[in-house]
Amino acid sequence: MTNECEKELMERYDRQLRIAGWNQAKLMEATVMVAGVGAIGCEVAKNLALMGVGKLILVDNDVVELSNLSRQMLFTDEDLGKSKAVVAAEKLRKMNPCIKVDAYFEDVRRLDQSIFQETRVIVSCLDNWPVRRWLNSLAIELNKVLVDSSMDGFYANLQVVIPKETPCLECHGDDLIPKEIQIAECTLRKKTPKDLIEELKGYGIEIGLKTAEKLFMLNIKTAYDIKYAQASLLEKLDGKVRKEVQELQEKLKPRMPALQCVAALISGIASTEVIKILHEGTLGEIIKDLLVYDGLSNSFTFVHLERRGDCFVCGDAVREEAVPFPLRLSETILELKKRIAEKFSIPDPELLYKRWRLSDEQKLADLSPQAGDVIYVDTSRRFMPLPLRIEIMEE
Repeated sequence: MTNECEKELMERYDRQLRIAGWNQAKLMEATVMVAGVGAIGCEVAKNLALMGVGKLILVDNDVVELSNLSRQMLFTDEDLGKSKAVVAAEKLRKMNPCIKVDAYFEDVRRLDQSIFQETRVIVSCLDNWPVRRWLNSLAIELNKVLVDSSMDGFYANLQVVIPKETPCLECHGDDLIPKEIQIAECTLRKKTPKDLIEELKGYGIEIGLKTAEKLFMLNIKTAYDIKYAQASLLEKLDGKVRKEVQELQEKLKPRMPALQCVAALISGIASTEVIKILHEGTLGEIIKDLLVYDGLSNSFTFVHLERRGDCFVCGDAVREEAVPFPLRLSETILELKKRIAEKFSIPDPELLYKRWRLSDEQKLADLSPQAGDVIYVDTSRRFMPLPLRIEIMEE
């Protein structure tokens, strides 16, 4: 760094350099990922950029819509229809030309592992549980600190996940993940297009068989799948079907209420936690409880959560050995999958045993499994397959 550049940086960051314990070098050397560049993500990215975090990685597979402009301050009318991640990166580079910003216009689950490896902290600003669960498991697997934040109208919450130290998002998922989502996550996606048609009738919605078949080709097999179908999936549909699915989404999932002031508040706290993490203790302690904000009563509540040793994501048992799981030799693979889906709240388990990917119609007895063998569960809700240690049940 030249003397002139160093002088410019000292002046740019002058006010924060006056804070006791502040170390600008720690920020400038750090890489932070912001997953989800919506209301919270825009604010977090802006805060970290202005404070001089050396490299930001922005990930979002959505485009700017008119309804975003009331709470996503990095976007303007000229950006409508453009990639959120790309536009946000351009704005941040102008705000602070002294930092580097990479943008990825895609599902965070499709990124190469090397991109996560270079990241010190991952900030989850996502609005759907399936991807939040996946990102949580990735953070645990790669030993990365995760700062997870979300909001709903006047309410918001924040949880910092430090691998091997604090509880992860799954430790208390039974209590914290909404019941509707838990039920949907427990349902295997082994249905037919006609089943989808019948399920939607229960919501008072009619669709044709051809539409249902096109949705099945994209693994959209339940009403829940339609609710949370990402933009990247919808782009694969022809215009007429895409519009129909978007209309279905509006009927099935009225958009969550959101306020810019609440986004600014919770993102400010999230950004502060990131800065404290990067400073490694010189700027105070990191929040290790679940923080819940209620804007209507103007209250902050800290909910103490204990890390569970038997958690199937961050627990010592699964990380050191495998999760014990009973099976009956008389079961079919599909029956076993249904029990696994219910136990771990995953809608799409695929089973791997030795060299084989198991088929639904197979019987466990035909595989001659032994107690202590390991079956791996591959699912879109985990970064790595979940290992299950076989326990043979008496018939």
